[in-house]
Amino acid sequence: MDQLQAERINTKQMAVLLIFFTIGDMLLFLPSNMASISHQDAWISALIGLVVGVGMAWFIYEFSQCFKGQNLVQIYRQVLGKWLGTTVSLLYLLAMFNNGVTQIREIGDLVTTQMMTETPMRAICLLMVIVLVVAIRSGLESIARTAEAFLLVFIIMFAATIILLIPDAKWSKLTPVLEAGTPELIQSALYFASFPFCELFVMWMILPQVTPNKHERRDFILATTTAGLAIFCIVIISLLVLGSYLTEHQMYSTYTLAKKISVGHFLERVEAIFAVTWLLSTYFRMVIYVYAFIKGVAELLQLKDYRRLTIPLGMLAYGYALILAPNVIFFNSTNSYWVTWDLTYVPVIPTIVYLIHRWKLFRKKRETKYST
Repeated sequence: MDQLQAERINTKQMAVLLIFFTIGDMLLFLPSNMASISHQDAWISALIGLVVGVGMAWFIYEFSQCFKGQNLVQIYRQVLGKWLGTTVSLLYLLAMFNNGVTQIREIGDLVTTQMMTETPMRAICLLMVIVLVVAIRSGLESIARTAEAFLLVFIIMFAATIILLIPDAKWSKLTPVLEAGTPELIQSALYFASFPFCELFVMWMILPQVTPNKHERRDFILATTTAGLAIFCIVIISLLVLGSYLTEHQMYSTYTLAKKISVGHFLERVEAIFAVTWLLSTYFRMVIYVYAFIKGVAELLQLKDYRRLTIPLGMLAYGYALILAPNVIFFNSTNSYWVTWDLTYVPVIPTIVYLIHRWKLFRKKRETKYST
C-alpha cells in the first residue's frame, strides 16, 4: 500500500479539520465584505448564507459518497474520461493552489499592516512557507492531530473574544432593518455561502482517507454548521460593536474589534493575543488546501510518495505569494469575481458530472437488460 492510501484519520479528526478549514480566514475579511454590500443587514444575509452554505456542504458530502473511496482526480477521470477528466481536475488543483497561497499572502498582509509594520512581507511569507512544508511532510495524520491539540485553544480564544465584546454591543446599530434591497441581501449571502462552504470541494481529496464510520455524515454536517455559526457570530458582533460603517471600512474588522476589549481598564490591548485565533484557523486552511493540491498532483503523476514534491512546492508557493497581488486593496477588490469562481466549482461542475454519471449508469443498465 502506497503512502497516499496509508494515511488515515478518524471522523473526529475530520470534523476538527472541517471546523478550522471552514472558518479559516473568514474571520479576517468576511464581515467587512458583507457589510460593504448589505450594510447593517449583513447579519440577515449571513443567516441566509448559512442555510445555503450548509446545503452546499451536504451536496459536497453526498457527491463524494456517490464515488465512495475515490478522490477528486479519480472521480473526474472515471466519469469524464482520461483527458477531459484530467483537464477538469487540473482546474480544481489550480484553485486549491491559488487559494492555499492566498492564505499565506493574507497572513503576510495582516501582520505587516496591523502588527509588525516594519517587518518585510518576504520574511512573514517565508516563515509561513517553512511551517507549511514541515506540516505537509509530516502527513495528514500529524496535521489532524495538531489541529485537535489546538482546537481547545481556538475555542477558548474565540469564545473570550465574543464574551468580552458583549458589553460594547448595541442593538440600535442593526437598525433600520431590511434597508438593503433584495439583490444586495442575495449578493452578500452568496459571499457567506461561497467562501466558507463552496470551497469545501477540497475535502474530496481527504474524505477517502477518513476511516469509515456510521456517524461520518452527521459529523461532517455538524462540523460545517458549527463553523458557519461561529462566522455568523463574528459578523453580527462586528455590526453590534462597530456598526455597519466601521465594519465596512475597516479592512480587518475583527482585529479592530479586539482593540475595543477593555475590562476595568486592566485587560486592554489584547488584540495581538486574540490574533492567535485568526492565525490558527487561517494556517490550517492553508495547510489543508496545499496538502490536497500536492496529493492531487501526486495522483495525476502516479507518484507513490507526494513528499518529494514539497520542497519545489514551497519554493513555488513563496514566489507566487509575493506576486499574487500588488497590494491588499487590489487583492480585496477581486472578491466579487472569486464568488463566481467558487460557484462554478460547486455546484455547477459537480452537478454536470453527476448527471453524466447517472446517464452512464442508466445506459449501461439498459444495454445489460437488452443483451440478456
